[in-house]
Amino acid sequence: MTEFNFEILSNKPISTYLKSKNIYDFKSTVTFLKSTPSELNLTQDFVVKDLEETMSTSSKIHAVLADLAVENDINEVELMMGIFLVDQTTFPELENYFADKPYSSIALTTSYLKVNDKRIDFSTEKPIIERISSKIIREQRMDPHQSKEWKEKIYEDYIQKWLKRNPNISHSIDEILREEKKLIELISS
Repeated sequence: MTEFNFEILSNKPISTYLKSKNIYDFKSTVTFLKSTPSELNLTQDFVVKDLEETMSTSSKIHAVLADLAVENDINEVELMMGIFLVDQTTFPELENYFADKPYSSIALTTSYLKVNDKRIDFSTEKPIIERISSKIIREQRMDPHQSKEWKEKIYEDYIQKWLKRNPNISHSIDEILREEKKLIELISS
């Protein structure tokens, strides 16, 4: 993980909540959120209204961290969504997955932070962001409250256009969205 850090000085909701848990800086917040996933429910109260179970832990962590940066006037932090291509070259562990598919690559989506223009995935110690950096085909800044619905809409729009460009793929958008969830689990485990 990066050496980026800042002190929590704000008295806004997330900052106040974290300080009540004796957490006083960004790095400690990252550790706290990763080690106590149940605390991510604070996203429902402070960041993402009407939170659904389908929002990934990664998205929740990054939404909270981005909102914490906003509360503390830290401009070096941006919440990002990226659409990236996966294939068995980038992820050899997916060879069996693609064996019976009418396509050899597929787009997935993820969220992460950009800190001083460097992509960082604070939700895992795995070097996934390094593996996908050259495969990112769309990257967009988003506000923390957009980390579910807006991210999904952009991804769905991309997949609909991809399906139109590839008429040999008979999958529906819903099937592709289910496949995305499976693939994210496969490359994250």
